[in-house]
Amino acid sequence: MRAEWLIVGFACLVGLPASAQTVEEFYRDRTVTMLIGYGAGGGYDQYARLLSRHLGRYIPGKPQIQPKNLPGAGSMNAINSAYNVGPRDGTLMATFGPEVAFEPLRNGEGVKFDTLKFNWIGSMNRQVSIAVMTKASGIRDILEARRKPVSVGASGAGSQSSLNPFVYNAFLGTKFKVVTGYPGTKEITMAVERGELDGIAGWSWDSLKLERPGWASSPDVHVVMQVSDRRHREIPDVPNMYDYIESADDRATLDVIFGHQMLGRPFMMAPGVPPERVKALQEAFDKTMQDTGFLQEAANMRLEIDAVVGEEINQHVKKIFGLPKALIEKAERTIKAASKVE
Repeated sequence: MRAEWLIVGFACLVGLPASAQTVEEFYRDRTVTMLIGYGAGGGYDQYARLLSRHLGRYIPGKPQIQPKNLPGAGSMNAINSAYNVGPRDGTLMATFGPEVAFEPLRNGEGVKFDTLKFNWIGSMNRQVSIAVMTKASGIRDILEARRKPVSVGASGAGSQSSLNPFVYNAFLGTKFKVVTGYPGTKEITMAVERGELDGIAGWSWDSLKLERPGWASSPDVHVVMQVSDRRHREIPDVPNMYDYIESADDRATLDVIFGHQMLGRPFMMAPGVPPERVKALQEAFDKTMQDTGFLQEAANMRLEIDAVVGEEINQHVKKIFGLPKALIEKAERTIKAASKVE
């Protein structure tokens, strides 16, 4: 009789559903796939692969983390795949351009997800937009760009380098003249150094440090403004665009336009993942962001870490999506107008 009970008990254990497993039992000997919405070698790829080398140590069961590039549609392919195709058991996470998460607000093409249902794991960095002018331009303060045309480079209509100066013109009365046709920021900054342009008004502080580290302390260029939910700790004396905006409606409109920046380098899981596994990934992410070895490797790679916890992202997204429809539509009109700038 004792042997029979042992056999029955063993059979019951083998047949336990995954949901009855502890988090550690579930992740032991498993692999977590990390979808990367862009191709190999770029910024998002570098951040994701850095995380993949450290995150597994802090997940109960210590699973392997396997990065997998899935580029396309501005990283929307990765979101759509994670949301609709991949497993919802906690073995798939994704990273993507944060602005894509707000496409449902503007009924974007190809959207097959509900951002409000994402399980946010966290972000490795907040994005802080900046406007940089050369000494030769004579612009030391963003408001000085109200008095004369200022040429800035852009990689194409609708890009950040095109959108941001248009927004500054609309809300601050500046006279930025957007010169499009540059393949990317590398070519724009080279044109700035040659004196072909007065500056670049749609860039980010972390990108400046990565691509043009000498500019951070050069007397020949000036960071004249930043745009973020809070000033960057390394440039606390540079004015924030929000400092100049008095209207509550205008500030909320800017929240819609620039709201993606707080997400920076985000990671999410699809809805339906067991809550205890989501929590385990969130806690592992937070611990990784404080790991000495991780931070040292990030510093060696010149990748800025300014982490945002998953719940803060969740609350931020809810706030943006909950704004009045009229303000969301105003922001969309601004973005559409900027995309037509030649």
